[in-house]
Amino acid sequence: MTPEFVFMTSVQSIQLTGLRAASLADLYSGLSEVDGSSIYHHTHRFYRTHSFLGETPLSDFAFWIGGALQEAAVAEQIASLDLRDFPTLRALRNALLAALEPLREQPNRWNRRVPPGLVFHFCRSVSLILPAGWTARNLEGFTEALERIDTGSLYYHLIEAPLRLESDNSDRNDFSSWLEHALDRKDLADSVKALNPYRGDLETMRKDLLAILKPGSARQALQNVLDRQEPASEVVSSWFRRWRRDG
Repeated sequence: MTPEFVFMTSVQSIQLTGLRAASLADLYSGLSEVDGSSIYHHTHRFYRTHSFLGETPLSDFAFWIGGALQEAAVAEQIASLDLRDFPTLRALRNALLAALEPLREQPNRWNRRVPPGLVFHFCRSVSLILPAGWTARNLEGFTEALERIDTGSLYYHLIEAPLRLESDNSDRNDFSSWLEHALDRKDLADSVKALNPYRGDLETMRKDLLAILKPGSARQALQNVLDRQEPASEVVSSWFRRWRRDG
């Protein structure tokens, strides 16, 4: 029997860690010490809550370095880190530390402190994982669920779950893993893996997934075009209404 795919979603609780930073030296120390949920909170949460801001991944670390410390070049380097390049939070942490490391050689910049009101507070995101209300045992059921689940479930399976597991495997996300290992559809799995979950927004990602997985997606695209046009005659109009009704 095909293993069932259970669609999940998550609710985020934000907590203070108690760690603070008033200088690059403090930030480096904090980055070395906090757990992965803090690294996740200060980077990936922007995509979940503000994906309309654009394709460039944002970061609390970059904002603080550029705004509070006025270290524009370092902030730009942090902000330019492409989240797709880091399949684990451990790898992302190491990249953040590597970006700060050269500043050790410049004590004036490394140890310069911000006023008390501009101190950086390390937070973490704690997730409550909940069923999204949909399951699937075949491609048809999986596709139907993808059309109906909320964007929080998309985010959980495409980004959050693989990161939380700190896995270095090549599946990259829950959807591609299930397609390949449960349905033996490596062709579909590879296409899903190739999608960039940080491009655009989560609704765009849903459309991209459905274009790959949904039988008759070309038919749906044709309907979308026809929906924007006026039928040329009553005969065409009658056929068009029947075509949309009977599928």
